[in-house]
Amino acid sequence: MSQQPVKIMVAVMVTMLVVMGAAVPAFAKGAEIVVTGVVSAEGTKADGTPIYGITDETTFGKEGHQKKGYLMEGDYSAYVGKRITVHGVPESGHAERVLDVTRIE
Repeated sequence: MSQQPVKIMVAVMVTMLVVMGAAVPAFAKGAEIVVTGVVSAEGTKADGTPIYGITDETTFGKEGHQKKGYLMEGDYSAYVGKRITVHGVPESGHAERVLDVTRIE
């Protein structure tokens, strides 16, 4: 049996592993970010779940930067109108920016 087919098979498998390893970070959930701003009520989803928003005040007034706002699903009614800092992971796959909040300060 020739060694050539084995070498080709090993080369193909190594290439596949390298490509898959490079693709994993692209599909991984984003890194946690910190957003400080005032919470606002943004209405409800079709199923009645309340939606709240927060706009990152660190993006205010920076030349060439738009204000970055995030929607937060869940009950943040106690924080409406209050300035808070939230830690969370931006979710992908939504028409709007959605922040999966992990901690509130």
